[in-house]
Amino acid sequence: MKGAFLSAFLFLLFPISAASQESRFGLKGGLNYSTIAGDLTEGINPRLSGHIGVFVNFEFSNQFSIQPELLYSSEGFRFNTDLAFITTANPQVNEPDFTTAVQFNYLSIPVMAQFELNDRIAVEFGPQFAFLLNQVTKIKNFDGRDAQSLNERESISGNFQLDYGAAIGVLVRITDRFSASPRFYLGLRNRLNGAGANLQNYNGALQLSVNYTFL
Repeated sequence: MKGAFLSAFLFLLFPISAASQESRFGLKGGLNYSTIAGDLTEGINPRLSGHIGVFVNFEFSNQFSIQPELLYSSEGFRFNTDLAFITTANPQVNEPDFTTAVQFNYLSIPVMAQFELNDRIAVEFGPQFAFLLNQVTKIKNFDGRDAQSLNERESISGNFQLDYGAAIGVLVRITDRFSASPRFYLGLRNRLNGAGANLQNYNGALQLSVNYTFL
């Protein structure tokens, strides 16, 4: 399955490459600040993680280029739980007993159109497709305050479940080889599709990448 998607991605590059004037290969990596938005998200907090991958920039003119990327991207969310708040008849807000981090590991394929504002800055936007490799849930006890420590980790296959959405950002060239690109991604696929009537839930992430281009 993974090989089929990678082959399809490479196949799509050929017509873009043939039409472009020049192409450059590069590496990129950075931070994700991700969460989910919509229904059933009360108490949800963002999660800090990262991404790493490769890109090819196809230049069509001095002002316009298209940049497909292939990234391993870790996203998700976290939340804290206070056992006393759940189990007590008259609960009071206490220090949380444990934290749960839900990690979505994706194979992401952004396809960004880049428009040059000047020699150093470009705006970029485009669609992004992602395939869920696995979902990891980590439960960690805070400071061992309870009599029995609770530290668990569970990983389940993502079965290449599709997520898709739109990304927009800015590319800032620091040198001819190095650049930085803050970007915002909003998922457009309802994660709760089929879970209940009118329930909607979407992925979202802020990304900050450092890019290295081979000239």
